[in-house]
Amino acid sequence: MENEKKMIEKIEIKYFRSIYHISLNKLDIINIITGKNDVGKSNILRALNLFFNNCINKQGDYIFSRDFNYKRLEEVRKETIKGQQFIQIKITFNRGNQFEKTLPQRFTITKKWVRDSETPIITDDVEIRLRKEGKRPSARMTQSLNRFLNRINYVYVSAIKDNEMFDALLQQLQETVYNKKLSRDEGINESMKLLSDKVAGVTKELSEDFLKATNIHSRISTPRDIDSLYKTLHIDTKTKNGDVSIKNRGDGVQARYIPIILDYISRNTNGKKYIWGFEEPENSLEFNLARKMANDFYNEYTKDNFIILSTHSPAFIELAKRSKGKGFRCYYDNDATQVIPFQNEGDIAALSEELGYAHILMEQYEQLQRQMEKNEILKNSVTDLIEKINKSEQPMILTEGKTDVSILETAWAKLYEEDNMPFEIRSCSLTNEDTGKSTGGSEILKKTMCVVRHDQPGIIIGIFDNDEAGQKAFELDKNYEPLNNNTWKKHANGRGYAIILPTDAETEKIAESKKLCIEKMFDFEDIRRQVNGKRLKLDKAYIEKKANGVVLEKEEAGDEYWYLREINKASKIDFVDNVVPTLESNSFRRFKPLFEIILEIIRGNRDNN
Repeated sequence: MENEKKMIEKIEIKYFRSIYHISLNKLDIINIITGKNDVGKSNILRALNLFFNNCINKQGDYIFSRDFNYKRLEEVRKETIKGQQFIQIKITFNRGNQFEKTLPQRFTITKKWVRDSETPIITDDVEIRLRKEGKRPSARMTQSLNRFLNRINYVYVSAIKDNEMFDALLQQLQETVYNKKLSRDEGINESMKLLSDKVAGVTKELSEDFLKATNIHSRISTPRDIDSLYKTLHIDTKTKNGDVSIKNRGDGVQARYIPIILDYISRNTNGKKYIWGFEEPENSLEFNLARKMANDFYNEYTKDNFIILSTHSPAFIELAKRSKGKGFRCYYDNDATQVIPFQNEGDIAALSEELGYAHILMEQYEQLQRQMEKNEILKNSVTDLIEKINKSEQPMILTEGKTDVSILETAWAKLYEEDNMPFEIRSCSLTNEDTGKSTGGSEILKKTMCVVRHDQPGIIIGIFDNDEAGQKAFELDKNYEPLNNNTWKKHANGRGYAIILPTDAETEKIAESKKLCIEKMFDFEDIRRQVNGKRLKLDKAYIEKKANGVVLEKEEAGDEYWYLREINKASKIDFVDNVVPTLESNSFRRFKPLFEIILEIIRGNRDNN
């Protein structure tokens, strides 16, 4: 189905305006042309308008002497070079599932405008391609080709969206709505005729006075059918000050309506296939609206349209990197417009240099997109977690990581052998820790702790690692009051509590280095222990030796500074499943102060209730 939408596979343009000879190959459903100003991007879209509609911007504006490439003109004027003056546009189409018996899968239509002729010479390779596919050309071949081309509507939207362009668009919308929805409604048309007759009757006296004064018979009438009536209607937009015509709204509002109207027309015009040549759709739009429109172009408008657009906006440039998109860098070189796909690093670097701030914005936009996607995941995760918490009346302990749950459960069993655990432990992490991929459990834990409800059945206690991410997340928000030298905090509603991993003399230096995660609560000997060939792995770390702020040398951290090394996330589950269960209770001694804080919180909460 996606291949069906790729109506055009290749565009080749010769000697049109700034274009000497360019080819756009392997087009996709939405095609992005970008580059700095005045390099000929618009001429590509105008050339397509010439091909499909035999005009540049509007009917009758094609003039060969003006639109013929100047560089080519200089060549043919030279005595040593003889050549016909012409403009040529060649398009390779994909017929899709249409006319399977009479047209080849792909074929090329060439239109050539020669000097002193307003109509092009049209040729094609349909017969040649049919024979290559092992099919015999038939008498219906030409008829099918004409029907194929007549089904295509190319709509050119220039960068300047003036009233004339908008009026033409509204007229197309009116015709589409009338033809699709109203023309066959006999009830409406009968009502219109009755209304017209009533108006004529009421104003009969005025018509007689007009006859006496002018000797001309007349009557005051309203439209007698819905077609006439609908062509007098306008689009009004709702505002706090009442209805305002769309044509009286700002450029930004009109710019947002244009693709919506075009898409409606394409979806409601039977048998037609639409190609958009859209210049700078981001014009007059602030960045967030441009971002939303770009997503609409990709997700909605590509369903029924083949799109080629020019842009400077990072929001639209980014579409070229998606599965249905293709991007082209347009630039000016050797006195002519040049076009290449921007798929490799060299092209991207050149684009960066040409667009300057726009490329910087594109990088920022991509970062914003990633952050928004991440925020949406976090939001959904917090919502799911809160739902699970609200189903439990037991105190709920929340940890950053999935393996943290197993370590704490084992620690309780080793330290409090005779006592049942008076709370439930859950993880906030979306991590698949046997692959090492993480979304950041500390962020989810913080967001969850900050939306604790006053009416939830049980209390929530969040345990934060005493590392860089955990220390930052432990700041929480203004609803949390620090207690006991800031080792734990209490929410103002009394339903949420937060603890950062407590330290002793040995782990204090680890916390000061912002490296104290739950695994480093164990002694180094336990961390290095290997069971069944499985152990916790530490990645390399380096210590810098400086003088006056200048790094003199770097050396790998040895066993003395083992705690500076990051834990290999993929090895966590090996440690939890194989090593932790074999450890003696003394190995868990640093977890006892943590459990004592938890028990103190639970007892205090019960006493207050």
